[in-house]
Amino acid sequence: MSLTMEELANLKLKVKERDFEIASLNAFINRDPSLSSSCVLINGYKPIGKTLVVKEFLNAMQLNHTIVACDECVSKQMLLQRCFTRIRKDGGDELNTLRATDVVALTSAISDQFASFLTSLETLFDETEYEAHHVLVLDRFDQCLDNCVEFVSAFSKMRECSSVRNLSVVIVFSSGIPRQVVTLSNPIIEFEPYSETQVIKILQDAQLCHLKNSSFVEDDGNDKVLESAKQEFYNQYVKFVVDSYFSYTGSDMVMLQHLIVELWDKFIEPLQMGMYSINEIVKIFKHNIDLFNSDKIISNSSVPDYRTLRDDEGDGEGDNAGQTLGNGSGNNGTGDDETVRLGNVHDLPYHSKFILLAAYLASYGNQRNDLHKYSKVKVVKYKKRGSTKKRQRLNNSANGNGGTTAGHMSKNDIDSRLLTANYVDLERILAILSVIYQHSSITLNQSDSKDLLYLGDEIIELENKKLAEKSCFTLTKNIDLNLQIATLYSLGFLSKTSNSDILAARIRWKCNLDWPMAEAIAKSVGFPIVDFLDDDD
Repeated sequence: MSLTMEELANLKLKVKERDFEIASLNAFINRDPSLSSSCVLINGYKPIGKTLVVKEFLNAMQLNHTIVACDECVSKQMLLQRCFTRIRKDGGDELNTLRATDVVALTSAISDQFASFLTSLETLFDETEYEAHHVLVLDRFDQCLDNCVEFVSAFSKMRECSSVRNLSVVIVFSSGIPRQVVTLSNPIIEFEPYSETQVIKILQDAQLCHLKNSSFVEDDGNDKVLESAKQEFYNQYVKFVVDSYFSYTGSDMVMLQHLIVELWDKFIEPLQMGMYSINEIVKIFKHNIDLFNSDKIISNSSVPDYRTLRDDEGDGEGDNAGQTLGNGSGNNGTGDDETVRLGNVHDLPYHSKFILLAAYLASYGNQRNDLHKYSKVKVVKYKKRGSTKKRQRLNNSANGNGGTTAGHMSKNDIDSRLLTANYVDLERILAILSVIYQHSSITLNQSDSKDLLYLGDEIIELENKKLAEKSCFTLTKNIDLNLQIATLYSLGFLSKTSNSDILAARIRWKCNLDWPMAEAIAKSVGFPIVDFLDDDD
């Protein structure tokens, strides 16, 4: 049976602004597997709570379910094996009736063909006598690095061509339903983006931030008035954040939650210092107007947990910095640029840093100059007169010979490609990666010739072999590029385009790093990134 009216009402109170979607799920998924659809497709903008609604609905139904993050799977085989393993752990083999050798055999027998997965799944259900209704949720299905569209039709016809009758599949898309599966008779549930009013209501009910009782004491000692004032203060703060950033974030709940939590501590500083009361939120907003107009927050919002050493020093030593500037010290301006470092980016693997650098160079560089920059044979090319005049004008300004306005660049002097990152082909990123890693990697270019005692020609032959190996070096044979690119994409460092049109262009990628982050990564690996960003025209 489906959810009762009382259960639906309780679920709608828990999950706000999704009444129609919950009712649709209740119509297509039943506690009885014979009354449920074999495959349900869900589509909607990425961060609007599709997975949350499905998870809460399945919990209310009290059904065994498995949620698989498809964006973490780099191949079809990995996706099918992970589905089988999770189904076995979440209900298919609760009593561990299968031996370990049988589990390994069934898992290793799964290839990139759906028939092998179905055979292992039938064996699992038959051996364990598993007959309870199980729901498999394939989250972010369209973000798998390998094209798995044919699995949609396979899951839809699974009950027709196998003995598995108690498995229902929910597939979640974020970039549109592929055209290859439109003709299938699968129910489709569309999740509409939240409006600004709905976003404000959801975030206000979530209560992401709290005020401590010890910091705010009213004179009358009325706790009820104080709690209501705290709630009103938080509600107005959420409205300020959403009104300021909704034109940029849209209904991206993940990004808005991140902004609300990150700006909260700085927003309540005047309140904690006693500059304003809790009822003067408009004055507090005007005092912190820079928090809602800062370009730094916008440019780094797609990268989670981004902080620099300058931010940490500014939080802990803000008063000391102000006293130093007041005393007239002139060395602080030159030292700040060298202290910029990264927080969680330093934890990335060595190869991932080079992948980010290659993506940054490809996103901001001119493709016509790739042969000139990344090849051993430098192409002789006459420079344009405009470019020569521009360099002369900037040099004269730097030397103090050009007057007050000679050093300013006009709009024609600024390359529009350097203002924003462009989407590029993955092949171009990999080509640049192979070149810069081959010639700039410390591990690959390390030589033992200076540390060894030359007793014969054997050492020379060994060094020649190293040079020959370096000339034939291929990065893809040594590391799993697909896995590292998928990790960087999930962290927000890389973005990609996706199109459901089978006749459209291939998927293109771009880098989300800004210049301070790219420069800090380049310094950490000893890569001269500035040399590759110079305009050759």
